[in-house]
Amino acid sequence: MAFVGYVVAILSAVFNGSFPVPFKLEQVAKCQLHPLLFQLYVSFGVFLSSWLALAFLPYNGSLTGADSANTPDFPFPPLALVAGGLFVLSIVFSFAAIPMIGLAMSQGIWGGSAILVAFIWGVAAFGNPVVNPGLAVAAIVLLLCGVGGIAFCESIATYVFHRPYTAFNDEGREALTDGVDADDHKKDSLEKHKQKRRWLTGICCAVAVGLAGGSTLVPLNYVPKNLSGFAFLPAFGCGAMITSPLICIAWFGYYGFVPEFHLKETLWAGVLSGTLWNISNACALISIPALTYAIAYPILQCALFVAGLWGVFAFKEIKGYAVVVFFASGVVLICGAIALALSAIEL
Repeated sequence: MAFVGYVVAILSAVFNGSFPVPFKLEQVAKCQLHPLLFQLYVSFGVFLSSWLALAFLPYNGSLTGADSANTPDFPFPPLALVAGGLFVLSIVFSFAAIPMIGLAMSQGIWGGSAILVAFIWGVAAFGNPVVNPGLAVAAIVLLLCGVGGIAFCESIATYVFHRPYTAFNDEGREALTDGVDADDHKKDSLEKHKQKRRWLTGICCAVAVGLAGGSTLVPLNYVPKNLSGFAFLPAFGCGAMITSPLICIAWFGYYGFVPEFHLKETLWAGVLSGTLWNISNACALISIPALTYAIAYPILQCALFVAGLWGVFAFKEIKGYAVVVFFASGVVLICGAIALALSAIEL
């Protein structure tokens, strides 16, 4: 069962890393859909696909270890609503973080924090056994290094292979400040203060993504066995579909505008993206009972490597020496995932 759990955990990472792809397609991307509407359409896709789980309820016990014999025909655990809300919050905070600190830093922070949060939940809260704690810690370090390398592959490549000259050394600063009056210094100081506050806010949002993302399926551990597994999904989809419009209404109401919906051009992409994400979610529901939360969910963060593969081969977003750094970091990430898997096995 453990082998199946690892295979399904890898599949979960593949689907999770692929769910943004429909919105990168040219006919969808040119619409420049507002990010909050993107998460609304994705949530709609999650909501619709969640009901497909009802067809798999007869197999719930064999696939997820749930108590399928006592599962009601229409399962609806309230805690699954919370899980769906956490999923939406992770997407919303990611869209808040990216404009403030950039995509690379955002991905690095939320990927790393999600790994740590999931591992801590599993070990500290759920008592998931770790046979080799030293190997588990080493695995987490490798996973964090791999995530960081993938997220910052372009910056690392520029530094390692090109080492660009930066004009802002000490002498340069002195030269640039010659002849600048006090008012300009004050304006510059205020601008730097705003930038620092914006940067700190972006960091907090990225950490919030990791906290919410790493905790999304935590409520699963507090529902009865007959309401776990695939029985968890319908209410999960409802939680996402309730939370997402409420956030959109609050956001657009606060800023006083409603962007164009582009329903015809982009709704199908949102439904497809939500379905892909929910397949990843269903795979996680299978892998967690087989591997424990502490092992399965950090492996899911290999999704960042999958997303990068799409960027390298399909969309040509990563080029040159950055590709070398990306694949080297991917190897580190995979080694971390393997080490984490071995940490739960008696060697």
